[in-house]
Amino acid sequence: MDLISLLTENLHILYISASLVLVLYFIIANIFKFKNQDNIIFQNAKSATKNPLGYKDKTMLSNLYKDWWCFLIAPLEQKLITNKISPNFLTVLSLFFSILTAVLYFYGLIFLASIFLLAGSTFDMLDGRIARMTNSQSDIGSFLDSVLDRLCESVIMVGIFLFYYPNPFSIILMFAAIFSLTVSYVKSAADNLGLKSNVGLMQRADRVVYLGIGGIINGILDYFSIIIFSQEDLVFKLTIILITLFSFSTTIQRILHAIKK
Repeated sequence: MDLISLLTENLHILYISASLVLVLYFIIANIFKFKNQDNIIFQNAKSATKNPLGYKDKTMLSNLYKDWWCFLIAPLEQKLITNKISPNFLTVLSLFFSILTAVLYFYGLIFLASIFLLAGSTFDMLDGRIARMTNSQSDIGSFLDSVLDRLCESVIMVGIFLFYYPNPFSIILMFAAIFSLTVSYVKSAADNLGLKSNVGLMQRADRVVYLGIGGIINGILDYFSIIIFSQEDLVFKLTIILITLFSFSTTIQRILHAIKK
């Protein structure tokens, strides 16, 4: 049995092991106060965020998770900087991962697709961080990042939509795609007019992480033939419904916030 087959057949074990490591980490972090925002462990995470104080967003994704994830990928980040990898290359690479993710979702490989989704989102995080750390930010880079972010999200939603079509659930996916785009569009429109609207619980990072984790949990349940309430892919579907509802509420919240300002 080759290495790829071995990894593919035991992905659930790898995920469960990683989950246990994360749980252990958070227990230790709370005991030794690693979550303290001034702790040296997270100085690297803060060094390249837009806010010099680190992640301060009030969203459905814990800022501690974001700080921890930046700390975890720091070696990869430094390696990319050392090898002078362009931030724009990483932006395009995230599109490649999104296309591959969409294809995997289309063929019903939800677990594997969700892993690629989270991997691609890491590159999407790295492009901006590396641009700030190497002082190579540019209008073209920001434009490319913004456009490809929307394209990546749309491609992935299309892949999931085609997997479920013509099941009625595909209608939910249509609204999920629409509201995911309107969240970003409202902010972009407000920024162009000098208005502030960067609020809301379900921003892009939240949508990606929730969809990825929901798909992974769904894949593990599917592997062990655990079907909840006689509904296939229930966890994955509920995750998409959650994303749809909170994306809609975030869109409305941003509109109202911009109008008030």
